[in-house]
Amino acid sequence: MTTKKILDKTLKEAISFLDKLDTISPNIPFNKTTNQELTEEGLGFKDTLKLFKSQYVPYISGTAGPRYFGYVVGGATPASIAGDWLTSVYDQVSPASQVASVHEKNTVSLLLDFLKLPKSFTGTLVSGATVSNMLNLAIARQWYGLELGLDIAKNGIYGLKKMNILSANAHSSSYKGLSILGIGREALIEVKTQPNSECTDIIDLEEKLKTLNGEPAIVLSSAGTVNTTAFDDFKAIEKLKSKYNFWHHIDGAFGGLASCTDDYSHLVDGWELADSITIDAHKWMNIPYDSAFQFTKRIDLQQQVFQNGNAPYIKDLGDFSLINLTPQASRRWRSLPIWFSLLTYGKKGYKDFIQKNCIQAKVLGDFIKKSEDFELLAEVNLNTVCFKVSDIKKITTQDFLESLNKTGEVFLTPTSYKNNYAIRCAICNWNTTDADIELLIKEMKNIIL
Repeated sequence: MTTKKILDKTLKEAISFLDKLDTISPNIPFNKTTNQELTEEGLGFKDTLKLFKSQYVPYISGTAGPRYFGYVVGGATPASIAGDWLTSVYDQVSPASQVASVHEKNTVSLLLDFLKLPKSFTGTLVSGATVSNMLNLAIARQWYGLELGLDIAKNGIYGLKKMNILSANAHSSSYKGLSILGIGREALIEVKTQPNSECTDIIDLEEKLKTLNGEPAIVLSSAGTVNTTAFDDFKAIEKLKSKYNFWHHIDGAFGGLASCTDDYSHLVDGWELADSITIDAHKWMNIPYDSAFQFTKRIDLQQQVFQNGNAPYIKDLGDFSLINLTPQASRRWRSLPIWFSLLTYGKKGYKDFIQKNCIQAKVLGDFIKKSEDFELLAEVNLNTVCFKVSDIKKITTQDFLESLNKTGEVFLTPTSYKNNYAIRCAICNWNTTDADIELLIKEMKNIIL
């Protein structure tokens, strides 16, 4: 079968799926055992596609659809899908391709403008917030060592005593990064949160910094916590730098997108003062998985950590290559889906759908707040709603959530908040409509009655 025929059939299958995406259940369990044998001659594309459609397609959940409210999973804009397909078609790889490297650097500039961040930041694209947090922590680790006269990138962490990592709301991916980097999960010193909030208690943070007696530290803060999208006071944190020596990293995996709106940009006031920032593209930006970016003001330290210039065949790549800035040497053209989506819809297109999601979250929050059947656990200040079933009801929050997800109409995920088993509804799909929120509320009412 020719390339054209293969791609034509693939396009037909893709369009068929996308056309019915809003009707596909967001939660289809896979309950079939499949075993394929690799034949000597191969099945051919037609039969391989037929096998895939019979064995796997019936179990593909509508996680990219408008009623998947679990975790923080966005969809994929049509323009970003086009960019993702072309990424595979062109199959450019760094360090071999100069155009891919230049395009990524240009896309980072677009992202800085989009997020209203100064050009003092540089950045690269990675596979997700976990890698972005780890990469930025690696840069912070290099800074930390140099503050003590140690070049960790060259000599390792030998001779370095337990590092000072402070956070009130570190994401689980940061703990993973600390483990991978040899810093250790136990190095993290927990800072108190403000009463009835996930925000960092600035007074307690200063007390913890004071006890370090001038030693360097790494402070991790949040632009949108997982449960309630709480935002730390970045200006207050940065103000502490006049008295204490620390690297400030902000995890803005999805909440950082508030910066591009009119009504919510104040939530990130002061984040431009940080040393490094993490943002996911495959969450609220609605770029296909896996896609994220990292920003830092210390590209010199980043180059020290990720230097890959030992081998003679990659020694003279010049300014085009990104091989000395990321963990991967071989990198696909990751910027193309983002570039296509940003330029296609522009600032206004993104601002409109992000603000739409925030309004939809407010609608759901207002319903819960007025209902005697549910309890809103935190004020809705962006796109996430955290709630539980009222204690006066006989059904538990866990049983309610299981029943809600079994309807096949919507999907939400559990969490734990202030010692409560809770439900988190994250609204971050460009294609979610007001009718989808009305359907969610309808299903909630049907179950709770």
